[in-house]
This record gives sequence, C-alpha cells and structure tokens, in this order.
Amino acid sequence: MRPFYSFRRLVCQASALLLWPALCQASPFTPGNIVVARVGDGTAPLSGAATAVFLDEYTPSGTLVQTIDMPTSVGSVNRILTASGNATSELGLTRSVDGRYLVLTGYSAAPGTTGVITSLATDVARVIGRVAADGTFNTSTSVGDTFSGVSIRAAATVDGTSFYTVGGNSGVQYQAFGSVTSTPLDTAPTDIRGINIADGNLYISTAVSPYRGLSQVGTGLPTTGNQTVTALPGFPATTPGASPYSFYFADLSPTVPGVDVVYVSDDRSTAGGIQKWSLASGTWVLNGLIAGTPTSTIRGLNGSTTGTSVSLAATSVGSLFFMTDNSGYNTAPSLTALPTAIATAGTNTAFRGIAFAPVAPAPAIASFTPASGPVGTTVTVTGTNFANASAVTLNGVAVTGFTVVDAATITFVVPAGATSGTIAITTQGGTAVSTGTFTVIAPNPLPVISSLAPATAVAGSAAFTLTLNGTGFYSGSVISFNGTNLTTTFVSATQLTATVPATAVVTAGAYPVTVTNAAPGGGTSVASTFTVTVPAPTIASFTPATGGPGTTVTITGTNFTGATAVNIGSFAVPNYTVVSVTSITLVLPTGTGSVNGFLTVVTPGGTATSATPFSLVSAVVASQAMPGLTVFPNPATDRVTVALPQPGAATVALRDLAGRMVLAPATLAADQQLRLPASLAAGVYLLEVRQGNVTALRRIEKN
Repeated sequence: MRPFYSFRRLVCQASALLLWPALCQASPFTPGNIVVARVGDGTAPLSGAATAVFLDEYTPSGTLVQTIDMPTSVGSVNRILTASGNATSELGLTRSVDGRYLVLTGYSAAPGTTGVITSLATDVARVIGRVAADGTFNTSTSVGDTFSGVSIRAAATVDGTSFYTVGGNSGVQYQAFGSVTSTPLDTAPTDIRGINIADGNLYISTAVSPYRGLSQVGTGLPTTGNQTVTALPGFPATTPGASPYSFYFADLSPTVPGVDVVYVSDDRSTAGGIQKWSLASGTWVLNGLIAGTPTSTIRGLNGSTTGTSVSLAATSVGSLFFMTDNSGYNTAPSLTALPTAIATAGTNTAFRGIAFAPVAPAPAIASFTPASGPVGTTVTVTGTNFANASAVTLNGVAVTGFTVVDAATITFVVPAGATSGTIAITTQGGTAVSTGTFTVIAPNPLPVISSLAPATAVAGSAAFTLTLNGTGFYSGSVISFNGTNLTTTFVSATQLTATVPATAVVTAGAYPVTVTNAAPGGGTSVASTFTVTVPAPTIASFTPATGGPGTTVTITGTNFTGATAVNIGSFAVPNYTVVSVTSITLVLPTGTGSVNGFLTVVTPGGTATSATPFSLVSAVVASQAMPGLTVFPNPATDRVTVALPQPGAATVALRDLAGRMVLAPATLAADQQLRLPASLAAGVYLLEVRQGNVTALRRIEKN
C-alpha cells in the first residue's frame, strides 16, 4: 500500500499561508487516473463538525499525483465546501456523462462549524461543487433551502450545466449551474444515498423500502416535478438488509439494448462489497459479489468499460481499491473478494466518494483564416474546446506565443522559418488537426533596376516597348513610368517589358521609372531616369534663295519650336519669327555686307542646316546692281517708271527704310510702271527690282 501523503502535499502543509496558492495550485487531471474525495487534513480527529474536503488524484497503481483543496473560505464566486467529518454517507463523487467534470456536494460552513448536518439550510447553505478536467473548481451553486436539517450526499450531471442532487430528505432535486434554488422532481423516497446517470436515464440508490436497491426517476432526464420513481425489477426492493450506495452501469452484451450490467457498492460489514447485477429477460439478476471485509465496508464506487472488461475503483473509509472484472455479461465477477488496497487514508482522515478522473473534451478545428500568408501573418483558428490549449503547431513545428482568445478561438502569428502545412492544436483533451493546409507565402523581393532599353526617346515619339533589366522581378511586378503604372509583361526574374504610350513622351524631360512588387515583402525600386529629348530640327526649303536688306525669307522644315538662333553662314540673323513648328520667317537687315552661306536653325533639339546656301546681297551692292536701271519720275506722286537696262521679266517690291515690305513683290507690267497707292505715306522708300538672279535697290521718294 502507498503512503497517503506525497512530498508535494507535505510541502503545501508546511508552507506559509502567503505561499499557499503558488505551491498548491491544481494541475490538470491525467486521463485514466482515479480521484478520491477525502475529508480531514489529519490535524485533528474527525467529528460531526464541518471539515476540510480534498480531492486526491491517484494512478491505478496507487501513486498519489496531486491533491486539490476545496475552498474553506469564500472567494469571488466560490462558496466554502466542507463536509461532516464523520458522516460516512456524505461526499459522494460522480463524473459527468460527457466526462468533463467531477461533481460533489457539501456545506458552505467554515471548518470547525458544529452540527452542520442538523443545521438549517437557511443558516448553512448546501453547496454543489463542479471540478473541471484542468483541476479548477466552481462552488457557486447552492440548493437553497433544500436538505435543511439533513445531509446533502451526492450530485450528478450530464455536462456540468445542470445538476441532480440527493440527500437525507427532499427526494431528487434539479437545478441549473450557478443557481441558488432547486426544483423537486419526486416526493418518495426521501432518504437517498447515491445518484447517477446512465444510458440517458436518471437512477438513485436507497435503503428505504419499497425502493431498496436501485430505482429509476421518471423517464429520460426529467426537469419538472411529479416524476414517478420505479425500483428496478429484480432488486431486493422490500428485502431487508441490502445497503446500497454508489453504482456503475455498463453495456457488456450486444444482444441486450442499452446498459445491461450494474455494479453496486454495499456497505454491510458482512455480505457487503461490490455486487454485480445483469439485466436478463427484463429483470435484474444478481450474478455475484466481490466481497468486502468487516473493516472494508465499500461505499464509493466508479467504473470504466473497455469491451467486456470493466475497471472498478472503490473506497471504504480507510482504503482505496482498484480491480478489473473480465467475466462479461450475466456471469459471476472474476474476483470473489476485494484485492489489496492500493492506498490508505491517513490518520484523522477518511475516504468518501470515488470517480475516474475527468477528461477534457477533445478539441476540434472548424476553420482558420486567412488560408495563406507570409511570416508575420496573424492566423485566427475557430473551433471548439480550445480552453487551456497547451500547444499549437504549423506543419508540425511548434508556434510560440499563441493566444487562447476563448474556448472557440485561438490566434497566432506565423513565425519565421514556418513552412506550409496543417495546423494542430493540443489541449488536455487531445490534439485537433485542421483538414486544410495553411500556405506560407514567401515574401516578394525588393526589385532593383540596372538598366533601361531604350533609356531615351524624342518628344512626340510613337509608342514603344521599354525593357527593364535588373533583379527581384516576379509575375506581379509593375512598371511605373513618370508615376503612371503600365501594363507589365514578366519575362524573367531579371527582365520586364511594358509599352510606353505616345502620350507619355509628348513633352521633353527627365522621367522616373520604377518597379513595384506587392506585399508580402516587395516594395518599390530606386527610380531610374528615362530622358525625353527635344526633336532635332530639319530645313526642307527656303524662299527666296537670295535677297538684300529688307527681304523676307521663309524657312520651312520641322521641329522649329523653341528656336534660339537663325544664321546665314556666320552671320546671325537678329530678327526672326517662329511661325510654327514647321515655319520660320526673317527679314534681312540693313547695313550688312554681302554674305553667301547655308541657313542654320538652332533649337534645344539641335541644329538644322539647309542643303543649299542663301545669298544675302548688301544694300550697297544692290544699289550698284543693274547699271543702266533708271527710275523716274523721282520724286513721284502716284506712279514711277522702271526702265530696265535689258529686256526680260522682272519683279518689283517696295520696302521702307527699316526693310519692312510695304508693297508685296509683283511682276513689272509691260509699260514698266509701278503704281504708288494713295494710302502710301509720303517719304523715302527702297525699290527692290529682281530680274533673273540679280537684285537691285533704288531709293525713291513719294510726294
């Protein structure tokens, strides 16, 4: 037999009160272990006074794992839960149908309070305690004025949200978790010892005739009053002597619907022990007895079924037993007597009820979002039973720093180095694995541009294909030209292309070109410069080919906008007009000598040169040209005669002394007369006469 106290327990008892919470904090139960309700801390003999209650967790071999102290002072939501030190019928212990909780009952009375059994419920409340698989407890539920003046003995529950309770009077009571009032379900019997749920029905034990043995309360799981209590057929009912307490139902026969075997603890010193009953042809038949001893009267009992094998845990006041019955349905148990106890209660303590350790519900993953993302992405997992999750993994690798938001939600951040795979969440109830796979997206690189081809274009060019060379490109990379995103073609990780529209290069300038990669990672490259240049000018023609001061010359060509200079050979023309992108006019100035040279037009785009030279005839030379040319009368009033020195066609024009044209060039009439318009102001003018390639100037005066 194992000693009662573990080292941890001794440390707890020896510790200062200030350190108690840290040293004695409950841990989660281990599935398969057994839990014993114990009364008394060993410091004083047991009596009828309120006494501290403990839950001791043992392995099936009898090793004490931990001790959980029920509260002996009022907490934020919890009431005190103590028991009478010497009332052996109290402190029954059951496990919820869903396996998640242990349930026990007691008194809201501080240790040492005398006469708790006979106390009025208005003075000392009767309390229901619920203990979860993680070792935490809640004692906020009270049965109100029920079980006043008598013991409250045991409670049962399906899932911890409501309870059935029994005691020395008041029959079976029903109430919700956290409530302070209960509903009576029946009126008889009144003195009930044990209660439990099996196969969706509610059962009780009592030694009161005609219900002696086990009885069913109503049908199913009733919640309202006036339920009929029916003794199970075959049980002793009115037979004196039987003293049943706890019981455990099992389903061992595939041919009998529902539960078909029940084990019942009987605390008689002789003929007592653990009875085995089987349901045969609608009647419960006693198959045999695992006999107790006069010093080992069994009251606490619980079981666990695997196939046709039933593991049984039982307690007497001073001993804990663990055994297995492999005999199956409707045969005598494989043991005839209790085995050696695996643990014994210490001095001034006593064992009461017993149950297999609660098991946390298995977690389940319903979904997670997003389904993919890079390192650093926050993933939200939804499902059930996530409370107290101990581990989260992604593709089998542990995720640290996850957050249990509530029982249905867990969040975590995808850690560095994570790889794609399923998500798993581990709790005390097991491990849930997602059906879907979370995809870890590698971050996009930061793009780098090494060159542009072409890197320049002439303003006004047609649309063209721009090629970017560099690194860090991917299929989602986007080229931006002067702030406008272009439709981009991915060629490779080192090359991208895009069509630059003609509208983007209308105006000369230096335009930034960038590449942007989307998140995750990614970003925008350092800009490269694309230069849009002014187009070079060209001269297509000019007219006339020769002239003197005052002659208007028209140059035609392309890209004259912004012209900064016009030259005849080395002579810079001081006055010129950019008429349009294709036309420039200039007036040959006075006071210049004769110049023979090519015309040039200078713009920001370059210099255009004419294909043939222009001959600028000086005013002096022009006045001496055409010897024999005479003009009369001079001065004249309305006309002059231009006498040519030799026959042939000629043109005449009239300019003012500034060289401005006042009479446009016209063919000299056959009578060689030039009419002077009346609107022409009186003054001195230059008469320009051209015959063949010779230009002559003569001064005339109009009156």
